[in-house]
Amino acid sequence: MTRAGRVTKCLASVSLLIASAASAQAGEGGGDSFRSEIFVGSQPENYLRYLQTMGLVPLYPWSSRPFSFRELDHLILSDSAHPWRDRLRSSTRNFHGIQYDFVRPNATFRYNTGFPFGSNDGPVWAGRGLTSAVQLGASARWGPASLTIAPMAFRAENRYFFILPTGRPGPAAFGNATFGGVDLPQRFGDEPYSQLDPGQSTVRVDLPIISFGVSTANIGWGPGTDYPLLLGNNAAGFPHAFVGSSAPVNILIAKLHGSVMWGRLAQSRFSSVTGPSEFRSNAEPGRKRFTTGFVLTAQPWGVPGLELGGARFFHSIWPSSGIPGSYLTKAFGGILKNSLRPDSSGGRGIADNQLLEIFGRWVFPHSGVEISAEYGRDDYSEDARELLQEPDHSRFYNIGMRKVFSLNAKSMTTGRFEVINLQEPTLQRYRPQGEIYIHGLIRQGHTQRGQLLGADVGVGAAAGSTVAVDHYSELGRWTLSWTRDLHQENGTFEKFGNQYSNSMDVTHSIGFEMTRLVRSFDVTTGLTLVRNYNRDYIADAANINAIVGVRYNMR
Repeated sequence: MTRAGRVTKCLASVSLLIASAASAQAGEGGGDSFRSEIFVGSQPENYLRYLQTMGLVPLYPWSSRPFSFRELDHLILSDSAHPWRDRLRSSTRNFHGIQYDFVRPNATFRYNTGFPFGSNDGPVWAGRGLTSAVQLGASARWGPASLTIAPMAFRAENRYFFILPTGRPGPAAFGNATFGGVDLPQRFGDEPYSQLDPGQSTVRVDLPIISFGVSTANIGWGPGTDYPLLLGNNAAGFPHAFVGSSAPVNILIAKLHGSVMWGRLAQSRFSSVTGPSEFRSNAEPGRKRFTTGFVLTAQPWGVPGLELGGARFFHSIWPSSGIPGSYLTKAFGGILKNSLRPDSSGGRGIADNQLLEIFGRWVFPHSGVEISAEYGRDDYSEDARELLQEPDHSRFYNIGMRKVFSLNAKSMTTGRFEVINLQEPTLQRYRPQGEIYIHGLIRQGHTQRGQLLGADVGVGAAAGSTVAVDHYSELGRWTLSWTRDLHQENGTFEKFGNQYSNSMDVTHSIGFEMTRLVRSFDVTTGLTLVRNYNRDYIADAANINAIVGVRYNMR
């Protein structure tokens, strides 16, 4: 058994031991606070976002996450009436001036009958067969300083299913067959696959104006949740340092809020990139990458609920001579290629993979309605003229809407819709362009350890849409969803502008998930029926995804 597999087993045993010791406790309903578990993309975060549209959470930017404990103190109002009010209360304990709480022990089991399926679950990769994951941890606060330790371990049974041949030897034989350089494996080897990840762990200091720290937690930039353009919770978080505002800063015409980060990205062992870990040449670009970026949001004065902003993210080669000082300010450099100097790879901007987006989000106060949009680019423009003539070059976008249909102290019923489009625009008929989440020199693409940092719909030319209804009550939650994901297109669009509709790799899925409070536990069950049309352009395929999760409430 691998080390991660042993740790998974150990953490699961600890979780069950804690649960068994307290299983005699009490009655139906109740439940513990999940205030220390409001991570990027989590159900508690989703719930708070709905409450904001009803005026039960203050108007606050949602496009720069994760939230600090100080921000959550501001967002969570103790006198609000809603079904999860008790579960959002503070449950911290005090030890000589140090406030502490627990990340509740939980275990999740997923089963796929036909092929891998699952997204927005952090480091977990759910292959065919059984995938088990466990997480537990703790948080502490002392003055402006806070610490969260929330590791996660998982093990995928990773049973056999057909994959396209890549023509590459060794572990790279399991890599991506369509875009060979992208570190997006079809399958993570031919034996059980496991990982131990530091998860949502962070050390930070939040002063009255500025915050800073180091973290391995997921980052959420932009308003997208199911399909984030730049960063979300689809892959494992990466180690990074950050500095930013601890709360929106009033500049009279608007309130500004944002942060800048510097980090390191890793590839999976199934990547086609081999050789030294640092950059040596175009043929040996290095197995590790430097990353930096920033996000900035503005809440204009006089327009309640409106949030505007932008974000920029860089993948850069890791020079063999070490990280130069210029990398620290790279995120604030020119956005046009003609403003860049030649780099170590021999061209302007070739050693960087830039992703840039602008976004807007509008919460209509007390209406239960929110709309949002993001528009991004995965390439530089040569100059200002090209930017004005061809703004859709290497573009991608996201549109979303949320609505609270009913809310009282006992229940809340809501709906959400989100669509993303990475497909090549009509411009491609006349000018070849780079495709989304892909880069020529930095061949791993927009990934961390073999999973996409952005939306999990695919690379190149992809798209996705989801419609969901969420219902919350004092006893738990249920979600009904329909999703359509276009993973890849096969055609001659670049040369002739036409596509073959029967060669579109498309997945439709209908899912139902329910969480119920049973004595001292939150029990989650779910079932999703998946139909993949023209999987890998070969044949249709079907999959049933089942999930069972247990979380122990440490009261």
